[in-house]
Amino acid sequence: MAKAQKKTGGRVTVKNIADYAGVSIGAVSSVLTNRHVERRISSQTAQKIRKAIQELGYLPDINARRLRTSGPKKQNIVLAFITSFETPLALVNDLVLALKKSAGEKEHSLSGMSFSVMVELFQAGKLKDMPGLATGEHFNAAVIANTTAEDDQYLNRAHLPFPVVLVNRSIPRYSCVIEDPGAGGIVGNLLMKHRRRNLAVLHGSPLTQNTRCRVDRFMQAISSQLGSFPHEIIAEQLSEAAAYDAMIKFLDQGQPIDGLYAVTDGMALGAYHAIRKKGLSIPHDISVFGVGDSDISPFFDPPLSVVGVHRNELGRETSRLLLRQIENARTSPILVEIPVQPILRESSDPAKE
Repeated sequence: MAKAQKKTGGRVTVKNIADYAGVSIGAVSSVLTNRHVERRISSQTAQKIRKAIQELGYLPDINARRLRTSGPKKQNIVLAFITSFETPLALVNDLVLALKKSAGEKEHSLSGMSFSVMVELFQAGKLKDMPGLATGEHFNAAVIANTTAEDDQYLNRAHLPFPVVLVNRSIPRYSCVIEDPGAGGIVGNLLMKHRRRNLAVLHGSPLTQNTRCRVDRFMQAISSQLGSFPHEIIAEQLSEAAAYDAMIKFLDQGQPIDGLYAVTDGMALGAYHAIRKKGLSIPHDISVFGVGDSDISPFFDPPLSVVGVHRNELGRETSRLLLRQIENARTSPILVEIPVQPILRESSDPAKE
């Protein structure tokens, strides 16, 4: 069967995809709803349909069930920011604002399109259970952040029928924006430079791909210089309260510590309170570093030293990649690495007090 020519205007339909791939409309619908396995659609046919979807630039029509109105109207593209409940609110705010700003600017260059932004939250490790994710029923494109290893495994297996950009995790077939993986190593080197030798890293459970990378690079940097690994202080969750409890428990054990790396600023805040509770001071007794994912890190007492990305740049690159895919569905996946920068404040160096 001859393939249909790609349309230069108008919305791509399921029928267009079926004609282009030389398959039935039912087969296309099965792939779009990720039900092709149970309906015994072969992997070769499913791959042919996915290729047609990409080449034709198909976007799920979430407006199809709404009542039709007469006369021309703009196609509304719904952009979703999908993240777990544990994500720092500052990161959510920055990425949503970046999406809204970029989408607003894009409306001026894309006639016939308007954009809206929504936020969808999921329980860590349960991304696969989120309604509408596999089918694109609720949105046309998505930014996904703060996934656990279990969520990443699901994404690696899934074939989501809409443009996706992942934040701070790298998975094949997806465009990804990540921070420089060397952030934890930079913190380790800075603590060593400040003559701190009894070191620890504070993190929650489960670790994400990004936080695991921070921990691993920190451990490697310290072990390569001291010949031994720093302590791992593991909190039950990522919250300030969980970090406080874990830090208190560690300090009660009487282990020597003069430097701490917290993999989120919220956990650093919990550690601050625990350190003070035990009559210790920051930074004279314990130097503390965070990652800069909170707007209030400069207002900690003392102000928190951080090594992390500029969040405006993270949001800007993420939005750029997502809108690029919407404009051209044939775009190949891209990995963008954002440099990290150290911001040294009073929490890490007594000389700054």
